Amino acid sequence: MQVSVAKNTATNYLVILIRTFQGLLVTRWMVGFLGDSGYGLWTLLWTFFGYALLMDFGVGIAGQKYTSHELFKRDIRHYNSIISMIFTFHSLMTLLILLGVFIASFFLEKLFNVHDPEQLAYCRKCFFVFSIGSALIFPLCLFSELMVGLHKIYIKNYIDCGFRICELVGFLIILKLGGGLYEIIWFVIILMAVERSFTGFCVSRYIPGFRLRFHLFDRQVFHEVFGFSSGTYFVSLARLLRTQTRNPIISRYCGLGSVGILQLSSRLSGLCNQAISQYNANVRPVTAQLYHRGRFRMLRCFIIKSMQWNMFMCCLFIIPAFFLRDEAIVALFKKEITPLIHTLSFFSLLGTFNWLVVTQIPSSVLLMCEKHHLHAWTSMAEALVVVFLNILFLRAGTSIICVEVISFCASVVLFFVVRYPVMQKLIHGNALHDLWSIYVPSLLASVPAAVALFFCKKLLLGHVHEFLLCAVCGIVYAVIYAATAWHFLIGRTKKELWKRRVMTRVRKHLLKA
Repeated sequence: MQVSVAKNTATNYLVILIRTFQGLLVTRWMVGFLGDSGYGLWTLLWTFFGYALLMDFGVGIAGQKYTSHELFKRDIRHYNSIISMIFTFHSLMTLLILLGVFIASFFLEKLFNVHDPEQLAYCRKCFFVFSIGSALIFPLCLFSELMVGLHKIYIKNYIDCGFRICELVGFLIILKLGGGLYEIIWFVIILMAVERSFTGFCVSRYIPGFRLRFHLFDRQVFHEVFGFSSGTYFVSLARLLRTQTRNPIISRYCGLGSVGILQLSSRLSGLCNQAISQYNANVRPVTAQLYHRGRFRMLRCFIIKSMQWNMFMCCLFIIPAFFLRDEAIVALFKKEITPLIHTLSFFSLLGTFNWLVVTQIPSSVLLMCEKHHLHAWTSMAEALVVVFLNILFLRAGTSIICVEVISFCASVVLFFVVRYPVMQKLIHGNALHDLWSIYVPSLLASVPAAVALFFCKKLLLGHVHEFLLCAVCGIVYAVIYAATAWHFLIGRTKKELWKRRVMTRVRKHLLKA
């Protein structure tokens, strides 16, 4: 399992390097060629695709869970029945998605806040192609969940890397040839269909006897799958309500330009999230497997170490990003910093920090350890409160900063009231001791590095280019943080073990020489 987790995590970072490079170039190209409104429309269309995931009803994660339990090794026929039913269900949901596209088409003028007939016609054309294409490839999303359940995330990552490079080349060719958003959408939809089909082919190679067919609902299989997926569906619904309603609400009350500004301000926090969260793809399948086998001591150790790792990585990336966010946005996106972007980027980074070190892992534990219904209802209540407050404040004319602040406060309250106490009972942990071991050492280690970064920035600001300033200050912070982390985070026993390993390898190399 350790080898699988390490390989999955390492290839996740390979994917993130390619995605980061691709994301930076694509963002600059789209803002440069299409403007803020075009980029805002592109972002809004991806939001609608997020709504399509509501039609999953949590059954995709059920497929991941049964695959993690290795049901296909014990009863391949029963496993095929479960996965086939999930695929059939997704196929039927495609029809509902298409119905939703038809209904939404009557409200595009208000939703996009666009009144020019020519511009509205173009937006409508982009909307139809993107939405219908996303609906048709929706059932193929199942294969990615199965690959995660197989602990073969690294295979999925290799596929992702290849297709992301193809996507980047395609974007460049289309924009250079004078194409617009409409042509880009066609290209992306076709590429997504090919990628997911190839992932399905790989799944069939790793599960001997795997057969996928349209399967009429079997009562026993239905109750088995939907007993779990009903809870996970509401969890997914709650998260989508929180994240995917922001852009339409902002578009409705503030316009497409504000959507583009919010997305641009959150790009830095998105990069930090990608750099930190790649290990977390292992949490759900490993948690499900350990809990199913009854290895609670190992589960507690795995969860605490996972949260410690997240905290360590957040302090490594997000704390320097707080200090260097203005310079980083200028260097990466060539965008003039306004007071709104300055404040939005701060709260966006704070929200990412909260998601990674407070919310994500406890949520995965509750989901995979038979507390999915409790997690579902509390998450839904949180989402409804957040959406209601967003509408209330934006309608009253409050700045879009309130969207980030409300989301952050709601997550922190729910963590201390529900998620953390319940998680501690499931893993038989010590609440105060675990809180201290997870959060305090990394924070203490980051203080000297943050002080050094502050003075380094003050010394270089205005004398060097923004990119060079970020690079130098980031390196200074990372070196000092690594040194202090060695003192605060690594115990004496592990230090001695690592020293012995290093010295053993050095002696081997010297003997060979």
